Order: sequence, then C-alpha cells, then structure tokens
Amino acid sequence: MYHRWLTAWLIGLATTVGTAVGADRTAPARIGFVWVQDEAGAAPYHRGWVEGLREFGYVDGKNATLLTRYANGEESRLPSLLDELIRVQVDVLVVSARAIRAAQQATTTVPIVCATMNDPVGEGLVTSLAHPGGNLTGVSWQAPDTATKRLELALELKPKLARLALLFDSRDRVALLESEIVRSAARQAKVRVTTFDVHGLTDIKAAFASMKKDRPQALQVVQTAITAGMREQIAAYAIEARVPMISAERSLAEAGAVLTYGPKLARVLRRGAAYVDRILEGASPQDLPIEQPTEFELVVNLKSAKAVGVKVPESILSRADYLIR
Repeated sequence: MYHRWLTAWLIGLATTVGTAVGADRTAPARIGFVWVQDEAGAAPYHRGWVEGLREFGYVDGKNATLLTRYANGEESRLPSLLDELIRVQVDVLVVSARAIRAAQQATTTVPIVCATMNDPVGEGLVTSLAHPGGNLTGVSWQAPDTATKRLELALELKPKLARLALLFDSRDRVALLESEIVRSAARQAKVRVTTFDVHGLTDIKAAFASMKKDRPQALQVVQTAITAGMREQIAAYAIEARVPMISAERSLAEAGAVLTYGPKLARVLRRGAAYVDRILEGASPQDLPIEQPTEFELVVNLKSAKAVGVKVPESILSRADYLIR
C-alpha cells in the first residue's frame, strides 16, 4: 500500500513540476527576444513575432511582458544581452538564427525558440528535427533546399544570363553551403559566378565597387543576419548599379530586390509563436519536433525591375504571389 501511494505521489509531483510554467497564469509570461540585427533590421521579424503571439492571446503589457535586446550587428554583445534576460528570469527566449549558439552556451534550462533556423542538424545545434534533444526548438527554413529555385528565377528573368554576382557571409555555415550549391548549379548552366564575402557595410560597399567593373547581369543575395539587416543599403546599391537583385525573404523585395522566393515569413513566425505558447503551457522543447515551412511565396517588385531596366516575363508574373507596384 505504501509503495502504491509513493508511486502515485511521485507521478503527481512530476506532473505538477512539468506544467509549472503553464499552470501559473497569474503572472504575465516573460518572453525575451534577442536579435543580432539592429532594431530596423529586425523589425519585420519582431513585428511578425508580436502579431503571432497576439493571435495566441499574449499581449505585451497585459498578460505578457516582452523584453527585447538588439546586438546591432555585433555578435560579441550576445552573451551579455542573453545574461541580462536570463537574470530577470524570462520563461522563454526567442532568438534569431545567428544568436542560437550563444543562447545555448548561456543556458541549458531556459527554453529557446527560433523560427528562422537554417540547418540545425547540420550545424550541430540539435540531435534531429524530430527529437531536438535539448532546450532548442522552432522552425528550420532549410534555405539551401530552395537556393537553386532562386537561380532558376534569375535565369528566367535574364534568359541570356552569363555573369552572376553572389553576395553571402562565409561566417554563416549554412550561407556558405548555399553559396556552394548556387555555384555548382551555375556551372551546369554555364553561368560565371563572382562571389562576394561580406561581413559588414564596408564589405558591401567594396563588393558593389567591384561590380561596377565586372558588370554582372544579376545579383543573388544569400540571406543571413548581415544581409537581411542591411537589406535597404544592399537594395539601394543594386538599383544604383542597375543590377536585378534576387533573394529569399519578402522583406528584401520590400526593400528593393526585384524577386524573392522563400517561406512565407508571417506563417513561419506564427508557427514560432505556437511553440512559445506550447512551452508556456508546460511543454518541453526537447519534445517539440522542429518543423519545416510548407508554404512558399514568390514576390516581385515591379518598381525595382523598372529602375534597373529589366522586364519581368509573364511566366514569372503569372506565378507571383504578391506584386509590389
């Protein structure tokens, strides 16, 4: 009898501990955000997160407290920013892809959610997508999987494409992989690729100075924290150089890229918010499989196309999910 009572008591205790976060809904949920970009660079992502959380009933200043930190492009600041949030005992950390490793080094207990991961298994961040195995979960874009699709769009936009510029940040392992995939596919299409490894605005300026001499017919930008954070500057330089820019995420088209093809950001961030909700209700991140996007969008910026002197073919326009006029 005693053993049966003890077993029941232990099971009850485990259940109580496991749902402690979700059970105590009297205190506002404390959600910490850490962005590698500055506030302007992270704005589309942060705004999407806030809207997604609102759909799940979390409103800043009411039943949730959103604590946001920006590294302003300086990754060396990440440990101190993360420590600040951990010290104030956030319930969950929401981070951009480049902040994941720093977050994992900062804590093994606070749940970490990222909705813009690239290849978490390949990067050694989780054990597997189905069983993450630690305190990290979320959504993985698997960006290299759609890299050749963006090259195909460049070839469709410029059927006689022979010279392609490729902008990427080699410090990002997945960006490096994507650049290799693009170069391999370009060789098969007999397109010469000139690569530009950029880590900041100085490198970006130098890249476009070089493009003025090489005169590429299209520019493919591999999306990372650096290129997304400086999308306005990159797009402005591309328009000045009259070279059509192609990338992955819609915010780059809104900044001035002619074409973007990638996951629907709003849907991805809403899925991220669903992970936060489940964790706040008591779920453990190690038991939440990492999802991959199922919906993609093709965005065309007709203003940018006109500015760089390129006519977008009907074959692309008819498939576009959204046109910027």
